[in-house]
Amino acid sequence: MAIIYRSVKGAALTHAELDGNFTDLVAADAVLTNAVALNTARTQVVEAANTASTVPGGVWTSDGVGGGEFIRVNGCAEFADSRVTNASPSQVLTSDVASTWIINGGLLSNEKNPSDATGSMWNTSTNKIIPIALDDVYTLRIDFIAEGYVGNDKYIELELHDNGGGTDVVIQRTFSLLKAGTAVRASAAFPVVASSAMFTNGGSFSLTLRGGGTCNIHSSRIFISRDQKSYV
Repeated sequence: MAIIYRSVKGAALTHAELDGNFTDLVAADAVLTNAVALNTARTQVVEAANTASTVPGGVWTSDGVGGGEFIRVNGCAEFADSRVTNASPSQVLTSDVASTWIINGGLLSNEKNPSDATGSMWNTSTNKIIPIALDDVYTLRIDFIAEGYVGNDKYIELELHDNGGGTDVVIQRTFSLLKAGTAVRASAAFPVVASSAMFTNGGSFSLTLRGGGTCNIHSSRIFISRDQKSYV
């Protein structure tokens, strides 16, 4: 019912009319409170113009329980090994022996990490991918040059292990060496989900030469992009 004014009625209000007025006021207050809460939730996706941003590029992300935070979900990093010639390779592969792929980051270490990263996504000491959170989705791109082998009947197997260098192979790629010892540029890109094993132990790559002899590896480079953060 509408609020009844004594000046409009021209007489004292009855008890029922007074109660009715208070009922209307309580209902109107509830509507206003809900509207303010909804408006606040909607405007949280943009920081106030006079508020200094603590997360450049951050986007408001819900936590699923009525709250959230400004966070830079996506980010990337690129690392390149400092050894870039056949005369001074980063490593020498021996046939049928799996070797950990090495990138020391000495030539390039460029990181634009997500805001929740507590460290680098590539450990240049252990040569491992370091996921930020369990079940995150990443895109990886690897590059290296193989050179100094003999013949044109050899190939290199690249494997990504999610248990820190064991036998659990997540990704496998093969690169043919068909140039009689001259440089072959190997490159591959693929998506990866950070499994429990990879999150706990890191992810490592191995290189295995097949077909006999040895092969020099240099100019190694990795690009890591966190494409999606897992919230569930």
